[in-house]
Amino acid sequence: MGNLKDKVIIITGSSKGIGRVTALKLAPCSSLLVLVSRKIEDLKKVYLEYSGDKENLLLIEADISKEADCNKIVVETIKKFGKIDILVNNAAQFNHDKVVDLKLEDFDRVWMTNVRGVLILTKFVLPYMIKQNCGTILNVSSTAGKRGYVIGAAYAASKFALNGFSECLLREVREYNIRVLTVSPSMVDTKIKNESEIKEGGKGVYMRVEDVADTIIFSLNLPQRALIKDFEIWGTNP
Repeated sequence: MGNLKDKVIIITGSSKGIGRVTALKLAPCSSLLVLVSRKIEDLKKVYLEYSGDKENLLLIEADISKEADCNKIVVETIKKFGKIDILVNNAAQFNHDKVVDLKLEDFDRVWMTNVRGVLILTKFVLPYMIKQNCGTILNVSSTAGKRGYVIGAAYAASKFALNGFSECLLREVREYNIRVLTVSPSMVDTKIKNESEIKEGGKGVYMRVEDVADTIIFSLNLPQRALIKDFEIWGTNP
């Protein structure tokens, strides 16, 4: 993982799930990590778990749905590390109501983080990547962003939008040697069910967050000249 050494990597939603495991798995890479979450207490738990040099960590309590918080993330990152090499837009909100039952405030909550928050934080990060003529933006989407499903109106719509945003962004920034990657996991066992602990395959075994984290790290570690533009990760036989 030599291509990630000393790279400044911002990971949103890094206190739980895919973000947390990705951060922990980056420890051997000697990257400079900026871990972002809405609750500093949760980030401190990740800090204690981290097996690498803790001087390489910056913890930021922030809500990316708020413009001021997005600016704070970038300002504090530049103040400590002086650059931004990689942005992993992983933070997400969820809702699983049928349209007839969907509350507008829940739809807005999902949209503000999954789409608007990603756009704002990316917008603040881009000038630094453009100036250094290099960078990577990885957006964590979902297979729900390509296939609709019952009770998915809010969440799936936000991920469809994120995929469209990623496609447009890629075309805008390639000339600056900036990569835009989109990873779309299917069902992920974020709670690590007992069945998934004892079996590697067969019914009842979903992907684990480790599988997605490994794929993210692999894609980030590719040479800057190459990118995996848009990839899905599926459980083999859930």
